[in-house]
Amino acid sequence: MHSMSKTEENSLSNAAKSKDLLQKENDSLRELLKEALIEIENLKNRLEKHENPKDEYNKRWTMVTKIAFLISKAQKPLRSSEILQLLTNREPTIIKKQASMEKYLSAFLNTAMKHGRLVPYKLKGVRGNYYCLPEWINKEGELLPEMMLKIF
Repeated sequence: MHSMSKTEENSLSNAAKSKDLLQKENDSLRELLKEALIEIENLKNRLEKHENPKDEYNKRWTMVTKIAFLISKAQKPLRSSEILQLLTNREPTIIKKQASMEKYLSAFLNTAMKHGRLVPYKLKGVRGNYYCLPEWINKEGELLPEMMLKIF
């Protein structure tokens, strides 16, 4: 029968101890990581509130409602490129989700116009439309003078 030498017993004992120590260290690091991720999420939420103070903008709204809100908030007719910029400032992740933001936005602008939420206004010599709230257009289909001044 082969009996273990003292050194062999010690090294086995040390291996078992080091395995336990590594497991404890691993568990401890996992806990720290979990706490750090929670803290990051809390900081993101606080930053979001700081950068976008409560002005009633709601990320759960439909895209048409968001666009109408942004135009209303700007208090002037906006071109699609301006709407896109405002939308991106509010929701940077929206860009990552779409191949072509222009086409994506265009579909919602068309829906908004079809349902009368927005009115396109064509300014001579300017490519594309300005998008306006219906109350900014008079009975003749012209932009109200005070809104016209805000374009320039």
